[in-house]
Amino acid sequence: MLRRLVFLGLCAAQLSTLGVQLPAAPAFTLETGTIDGAKFTLARPTFWNQRVLLLAHGFRDADRPLVADLVPDHLAYKTLLDEGWIIAKTSYRRNGLVVADAIADLDALRAHIAQKFGSPERVIVEGESMGGLIVTLMAERDPGLYAGAVAIGAALQVREEGPNVGLRPQPQIPLLFLTNQSEFDAPLAYVTSRLRPTDYPVNLRPALFRVARDGHVNVNQRERLAALRALNAWLDAGRAALPAPRSGTTFFDATVPVAPQPSKVAMLTDARGFVTRVIEVSGNYGNVYLDAQPADFAAAGIAPMTWFQLVTRGQSYRVRYGHDFSDVKRGEWIAFPNADGFTWLARNYGDAAATAHLALGDAVTIRRYDDPK
Repeated sequence: MLRRLVFLGLCAAQLSTLGVQLPAAPAFTLETGTIDGAKFTLARPTFWNQRVLLLAHGFRDADRPLVADLVPDHLAYKTLLDEGWIIAKTSYRRNGLVVADAIADLDALRAHIAQKFGSPERVIVEGESMGGLIVTLMAERDPGLYAGAVAIGAALQVREEGPNVGLRPQPQIPLLFLTNQSEFDAPLAYVTSRLRPTDYPVNLRPALFRVARDGHVNVNQRERLAALRALNAWLDAGRAALPAPRSGTTFFDATVPVAPQPSKVAMLTDARGFVTRVIEVSGNYGNVYLDAQPADFAAAGIAPMTWFQLVTRGQSYRVRYGHDFSDVKRGEWIAFPNADGFTWLARNYGDAAATAHLALGDAVTIRRYDDPK
């Protein structure tokens, strides 16, 4: 075996000398499958560091398809993959208001990973919206399966019909909330709850990170990564390793402003619009992520809260450039900046990608109306 490895190494060196480019080994491989009716997607790095991040998604309408829409190129997840983490996501076995089944599906996905790749040394869970409630409940269970949890925009007020374990709130593992300023009250009440006895272990008192931005789960990739980093620091060195709240507060300001990047769009010759590209499509709701930035809209004379024309595949759509879904009526089109500095294009209670037949990499034209009102 040693001789064979040496021979292969010499061949690779000779090919490199001759200028032959060998294909780079992939940083990770994707695995998909189904467990108890729940679909999953799993990203496994070339060299696993024995750590796992499981993702719990939020509420999805019951009539939508089951999708385990893991996007490994997102900065937070790509960074962990590069460091050797396995990252995996489950669709749950059904959509709708699902908590108990979701927890069972996450447990089953963890068991699948342990059986196939070996027992991990650390498993943490991250959930957003309803998924934030799910991982909070998981953190309140007896410890053992999971080391810690990050709850992003946790919908702590949600209750599943039928038997459901209510919040205590006494997590048995480190639990960190990451929340927008407009949804601050519920996680603050959880963290400061007087139901927690005075002798509750200091290392298990939940932590609260606040983002000075309105919205629901409106956090950028750097803020998400910072929360995951903080949780791991907590697990490695104790709660004292967390960044300290500002004096007189119970939360850490986790806001990370996003600096504008060089424009990625092609301006039209009359400067009344531009061509932009689809860089992501939500597998569940059909929302479309465009590589256009607020400065691109300003350069085209498209002001906030005005309408513009979207043209793709010979069809035209009227879109409002706003702040969030509440700026338009049901079924209308909306575009708004996201926390990472680019643009979400969507239909309120509709599927933008299906309506306009948009896919990853497609080019669309955005153009200012003569009368944008």
